[in-house]
Amino acid sequence: MRTTSGSCRALAALLAVAAALTATACGASGDGGGAKGAARPSATSVPSTPSTAPARTSTPPPSRPARGPACTGATTEASVAEDPHGDLMLTATNTSGSPCVAFGAPRLRFGDATAAVAPSRDTAPGTPVTLGPGESAYAGILSAWEPDDYVTVDKVSLTFAADAEGRRAAGAPETVALPRKTPYEELDAEVTYWQRSREDAHADG
Repeated sequence: MRTTSGSCRALAALLAVAAALTATACGASGDGGGAKGAARPSATSVPSTPSTAPARTSTPPPSRPARGPACTGATTEASVAEDPHGDLMLTATNTSGSPCVAFGAPRLRFGDATAAVAPSRDTAPGTPVTLGPGESAYAGILSAWEPDDYVTVDKVSLTFAADAEGRRAAGAPETVALPRKTPYEELDAEVTYWQRSREDAHADG
């Protein structure tokens, strides 16, 4: 009986040692799993730089070039009337069946004068006036400014310009009657450039 009891104690001691070793191994395994499961530090996020696209600039469309031949006395009908907001108003209406261009300022000569009336440079439009069939262009006339050395006339000679610079004439001159006996002073007289409306063509008198 003593031998059996001693054997049992020895076996129990061996089992206790085995259990302790097993617990130690499990603890080590748990620690390793904890190390593997530890959260990795997140990568540092770099703030994105917003793209700066160049701002678009609006460019105004270019002016359309005048199209068609120059207006002439043969393709228009001209008249001069009183201008309640100025002195006189010259009107030229396209009587042809196709467009024509009223370039620059009208070339005017009062009575028997040899010199053309000076154009008012600050009235030049952005582009020459193109007249379709039946359309009109206008030019304001100032015949004299507080006249003291003048002549009285009742007609004016009109010639159209062949280009925007007005260096050449288009067609032959035509005579246009004035609405009244008009005082004309060469140094004071002036005419506006051809305009698309009467409102833009007033010449202060």
